Amino acid sequence: MTSINLNNLSKDNRDRLKQRAAIYGRSLESELDSILTSAFDKKIPENSLKELLLAMPDVGEDEDFNRIRDNAREVSL
Repeated sequence: MTSINLNNLSKDNRDRLKQRAAIYGRSLESELDSILTSAFDKKIPENSLKELLLAMPDVGEDEDFNRIRDNAREVSL
């Protein structure tokens, strides 16, 4: 079994983890496992790039994206 070292956590985070474990009546390991489980169980939307692009609102004009090339500066070589 792998062990986790909490010594590298900030004192504030260690204290908060201990307090949260006490509130729920769990050990530090059990509380940390609960936190990680809830973080990993969150569903990430699996939209394709095409679906994301199609979901974008159709606003603006194509000309809004034209590059303005008059910002050139003189360079002496």
